[in-house]
Amino acid sequence: MYRYPDLSDIELIALVYNKDEQAFSILYERYFPLLFIYSCKIIPDQEIAKDILQDVFVSLWSKTPKEIKTNFSSYMYTAVRYQLFDYIDKQKVRKGYADSLQQFLNQGECSTDNYLMEKELQQQIEKEVMNLPPKMREIFILSRQENKTYEEIARQSSISPNTVRKQISNALKIMRSKFAFLFF
Repeated sequence: MYRYPDLSDIELIALVYNKDEQAFSILYERYFPLLFIYSCKIIPDQEIAKDILQDVFVSLWSKTPKEIKTNFSSYMYTAVRYQLFDYIDKQKVRKGYADSLQQFLNQGECSTDNYLMEKELQQQIEKEVMNLPPKMREIFILSRQENKTYEEIARQSSISPNTVRKQISNALKIMRSKFAFLFF
């Protein structure tokens, strides 16, 4: 019969390989407190630190001694450090996803509001264009919506380019006065 507390880490690991629960319990009691203090220095949340340590010890139960290439203490500190950093990385990714989703939602609201305001403004502009005098409206639409030059509009309407320029200038003055509230 073994006197478990007197056994070395290597002897205890060999017993754990054979699924000796008492050997596992001794290793747990030997290393858990030190690893817990180490973990809490990296992750201040004690419950998360305990969970990570539990995971490391559970994985130890399924390991074979051949998989432990260094001394047991180094192996455990490395395993715990890896799990802690893995947890931190996952939290950063989750936070990144959450921040990205929040930003998308915020922009979505804004873009929807902007879209609705733009549609409303477009309707008001179209309404005011339709209220312009007929010849002025025709010239304004050819210039602003069909992107024709003053010369093209003059030829099409059989008027001088100066008249086209004056009609567009007058139309813009009317439109500015109707939408002055946007600029104040």
